[in-house]
Amino acid sequence: MPESRCLQGIWSSPWIFIFAAAGSAVGLGNIWKFPYILGENGAAFLLIYCICLLVVGLPMMVAEVALGRTVRSNPVDTVNDLSERHLIHRGWVAVPFIAGTTGLLILTFYSVIAGWTLAYAQRAATGAMSHIDMAQSQALFDDFLNSPVEMILWHTLFIGLVVLSVGQAVTRGLSKLVRILLPALVVTLIGLAMYSLWIGDAGQSLRFMVRWDWSELNFGVALSAIGHALFSLGIGLGAMFSYGAYMSKRMSIAKACSIVVGLDVLVSILAALAIFPLTFKFGLDVASGPGLPFISLPLIFSLLPGGQLLGLAFFALLVVAALTSAIAMMELFVAWLHERFYIGRLKAAFLLGVGVWAVGILVVLSFADWDAKLVFGYNLFELIDKLTSLVLLPVAAISLSILVAWVVPEKMLINEMIVKNAKHFRWWYTTLKYVSIPVAIFITLAGWIGV
Repeated sequence: MPESRCLQGIWSSPWIFIFAAAGSAVGLGNIWKFPYILGENGAAFLLIYCICLLVVGLPMMVAEVALGRTVRSNPVDTVNDLSERHLIHRGWVAVPFIAGTTGLLILTFYSVIAGWTLAYAQRAATGAMSHIDMAQSQALFDDFLNSPVEMILWHTLFIGLVVLSVGQAVTRGLSKLVRILLPALVVTLIGLAMYSLWIGDAGQSLRFMVRWDWSELNFGVALSAIGHALFSLGIGLGAMFSYGAYMSKRMSIAKACSIVVGLDVLVSILAALAIFPLTFKFGLDVASGPGLPFISLPLIFSLLPGGQLLGLAFFALLVVAALTSAIAMMELFVAWLHERFYIGRLKAAFLLGVGVWAVGILVVLSFADWDAKLVFGYNLFELIDKLTSLVLLPVAAISLSILVAWVVPEKMLINEMIVKNAKHFRWWYTTLKYVSIPVAIFITLAGWIGV
């Protein structure tokens, strides 16, 4: 591959890569989306979700990282380079384009929700969440949703932060954020979960999360579980592919990815344990949808001594977590435009950000005054969410995994996976080929038919 097209920079240590990868995975998907999807689907979702993470998510993450480190370029140029060397068919270039497009589509609504976290950080700073009850917390959220101009302003601010961040070299920009962010977020969530379990309805919350029956198991729930597993880990977006390109040869890919998956599960469970006990105690519907965390969490802060400061710190951390995930969603196309067409990273990020921002304004209206049902009874937010999580993410993730397992020559991957024991490579390679890919295809197709 020509030197000018190779990515610049290497993660300075294994833990910086782990924190960066976990930072791209851990974000609103864990703290905002996971609790309300779990609330809508019940304990069966949690069971299948954990299985999907281990059986599908982890092997596919390893596949993306390994291929990225093998060629050390962005996904589009990697596929082009492999096709020019007659190792794969040129048609596979469609896969990274699907992955990049999926990331940008997710970002159109992700940035809107991230704008909510900015708004709530501002409200925590001004004391708007102090000494409120559940009804007042619900009213606070409803009033915010009825202010589309304010939502657009926060959405615009967040997109601006994303553009400025992704405009830097990713190893330089992210490493500054993740050193403190992830540990601080995990420690804060542990404290919130413990307090919520103490003052809320811990028994009912735990029963809801672990008690399931066979009637809850269906392919619709399974499709939601595998879609969210891919969404939460960033599989199928090309982000792990890009991060793998910056990974040192000394690092164990399998070990690093296992830690990332473990952190992702931990944060998701902690978020649910922080939200559900108060939700049940005050009679709020756990299946109330996207607003669930923004109603329950302010109540915790209002009840805590020093809750105003803690609320500000938490939502500020959540903003940064959302930012690291958003950077991952835009990185694929920014890196490609920068390396292929020699466009500056900041300019490339700005061009993509304008498009994302414009669609995001329409998404804002899905939550506010304009709630038109466009296709199959879904508004724009619901449509993009369903399209990406249930269709595009599985298609992109499965396609990337097939590319690694069945198309790319095996000898190209062996040296990337083997650190101390060749059995590690064989175990992963066999699992990806004969378990992860077939399971993902079966659940996706069955879910489409069932849905």
